[in-house]
Amino acid sequence: MCVSQTAPAQEDASLDDLFMPEPESGNDAAPAQDTESPTDSWASSEPADPTGAEQASEPEAGTQETTEGAAVPSLETIPVTQISAVDTQKLPPPAPESAQLEEIVVTATKRAKSLRDIPASISAFDGEKLESQGKLDLGSFIQESPGVTATQNGPGFMRIAMRGISTDAEPLSIIPSATGILIGDVAFSDPYISNITPDLSAFDLSSVEILKGPQGTLFGGSALSGAVRYVLQDPVMDEWQIRGFTQYVSPEGGSHALTSGVAVNAPMYEDRVALRVGYVKREYPGVYDLTREPRQDNVDDGDGDQIRAILAWQATDALKIKLTHLEQDFEAENALILAVTREARENSRIILPQPTSHGFDLDSLEVDYDFEAMRLVSLTSRSTKTLSFVGDSTAGILGNPPPGTPESAAIFQTVHDDSSAFAQELRLQSTGPGMQWLMGAYLFDYEVTFDILIDTVAHQQTLGNDSLLSRLLSGLGVESASLFAETSLLYAVTKPKAQERALFFDVSDTFWDDLELSAGARLYSTEVKGGYQGYGVLARAINNGQNVDASNNRINEEGISPKISATYHFTDDHSLWALVSRGFRFGGLQSVPSSPTNGVPPVYKSDSLWNYELGLRTNWMENTLRFDITAFYIDYTDPQIQQTTTGVPLNYTDNVSAAISQGFEASLRWITPLPGLMLALDGGLTDAHITEPFTASDGTLVPAGSQMPGAAESQYSASLLFFAPIGLVNVASNLGYTYIGKGYGDIVHSERINDFGTLNGGITLISDAWSFRPQLSFHVANILDETAAQGGSTRTTTTQQAISSFQLNPPRTFTIRLGMEF
Repeated sequence: MCVSQTAPAQEDASLDDLFMPEPESGNDAAPAQDTESPTDSWASSEPADPTGAEQASEPEAGTQETTEGAAVPSLETIPVTQISAVDTQKLPPPAPESAQLEEIVVTATKRAKSLRDIPASISAFDGEKLESQGKLDLGSFIQESPGVTATQNGPGFMRIAMRGISTDAEPLSIIPSATGILIGDVAFSDPYISNITPDLSAFDLSSVEILKGPQGTLFGGSALSGAVRYVLQDPVMDEWQIRGFTQYVSPEGGSHALTSGVAVNAPMYEDRVALRVGYVKREYPGVYDLTREPRQDNVDDGDGDQIRAILAWQATDALKIKLTHLEQDFEAENALILAVTREARENSRIILPQPTSHGFDLDSLEVDYDFEAMRLVSLTSRSTKTLSFVGDSTAGILGNPPPGTPESAAIFQTVHDDSSAFAQELRLQSTGPGMQWLMGAYLFDYEVTFDILIDTVAHQQTLGNDSLLSRLLSGLGVESASLFAETSLLYAVTKPKAQERALFFDVSDTFWDDLELSAGARLYSTEVKGGYQGYGVLARAINNGQNVDASNNRINEEGISPKISATYHFTDDHSLWALVSRGFRFGGLQSVPSSPTNGVPPVYKSDSLWNYELGLRTNWMENTLRFDITAFYIDYTDPQIQQTTTGVPLNYTDNVSAAISQGFEASLRWITPLPGLMLALDGGLTDAHITEPFTASDGTLVPAGSQMPGAAESQYSASLLFFAPIGLVNVASNLGYTYIGKGYGDIVHSERINDFGTLNGGITLISDAWSFRPQLSFHVANILDETAAQGGSTRTTTTQQAISSFQLNPPRTFTIRLGMEF
């Protein structure tokens, strides 16, 4: 389960909370105040200043303090008793009569604050907890947060919907996702043409925050409906640390995979300079079979590497500098496999191999300078994403190929998508007591080179780069590459640039001790310029026999995204909060030819939404029971909807109709009277539908009231968490069930998706009695081996055949993990 406040606060008990005495009144039990962001202070193993002035040692989100004061990760769902460093050979102390639920601190608002004090819907997953349960990717846990659904088609290809705000559930959609991806405060979202979705390993990760609702005030056009925010583990200035793990994964009917990683924290100079580096070598198991002769099993296996390095320098008491480098890649000989039925992970249509490779990297420089009552923060970043894949388009264009069809008769597509972004944020924020404020400026420059080739294998063999004819023509001085492009089915290249400029602020204050009011806004302007150049038979067919040149299109927009919230504390344990906020997503240019005959507009404008939330947070029975509930209403204007051209199916974007989403989410956490047993419940209902009828590009009438694609009518999850110390070993077990309600894979409802549940469980053994703190975990996901479609659609080919394809959920998967740390 997640440590969540998905509007409701869902905070699990920490290990120490379950098995250490209750804090005395007026001390640790006091409500948490705003502190500086962990990005503004480096971790330290020295005792915290009892006055609170030395905030650098304040624990981060998902951490707790040891008896020596060091901030170390806690496993909120795997209770482990802390053993003193000076008394490590003693047995864990007996459980006390009372335990309390843990308070979680997050940095989603660009400052550290108790999750329960933020008037917004946030779920926080602790990195070490995800590690211990063997959850290495977003897809294995993100849907535990109510209102969040995900469709995945292999590593890096994921479509996330929050509260039903999604215009398609296709992982390969060209439309940028409505859900943003952030690494720290750096956006990895695409303002133009969707690229891969960064999916960091949980190893040595501080936390993952799920921010529901628009984040337009602080993060601009990167998060229309919400965001997934990774928080990296910062260096510790005065302590050597070494961590490592090996994890074995075995899916039912699939291939096996082994993943290993190591992380080192190295103090370098007088407790003022420290370096933290990590490396993960990951294998991905294959689960899909190609049944066309000759049969090939588990063809979608792959592998990749991840490297992280963070250098922190406390130059003076006031000046702090942090350099971050992150890179990750993936490669597979045969990926992006879709099932042809809902029942089996098999495909009988693919003739050609589908090799895929992608990667991303990040370099950032953060400089913080503390004045007496405020802090100046500069964040400079450069990020890149690369994607290259080959897809077999034979079935999508011509229909299901008959048995024995040779490769030379196949149709393929190749895609190359390389993007880079530069961002500069400069902000000034308060640090003292009283009114809290923040103001800043932001610049985002983005450029991409996207090209797509659709052609026959026969033409490639005849006139391709390595063909005999191509070499002969080159020898005669004839430009064979241009001739190949002109005679292919379609070759298109797009080289647009996008920019966002913004000023933003956020201010909050408390009145009459019980009422906290907050207001903020972002004034922004966006520009996307460039466009599309198309060659080949299909380009000329839709453009009166001429190649297409739409490379000088431009769209400029500007606006304001405000945010207003209020929180009223009835008591220290019960509060009511309300939030109004606005978000937007970039408009853009088409990546396919636009002409009067195919109905594709040359540009599409930004879509936006207004989000309204009302939440109640309650705390009962001496902080052992929490129940929270949130209601929301979203008004969605000018949705960017993926349409498909007739004939050769090319995807494009259009602003169509309007939509609303409304519902509620609830959460309960209870440390039961039974020693070591905790119950966690989460659930929600979402009604997301269009409000204006429209006709899709294939002629289908989509009536008002049609459910938005990717939305789930209902979601719920339940978990039992149990801990028992046995000798020198702490044994923790968990059993949970997660259900995702019925939805549809596209706007025309050609295929229903989801409507299934999975049972998951496992056991973890941890011992603090040895200096290397060994951890052994065994977990099983999808214990009952349920098979269901998480995504899917049916399309009509040029031969008028209906072709259906599905993304299925992962099968039953066994995971064994061994970890240790020094």
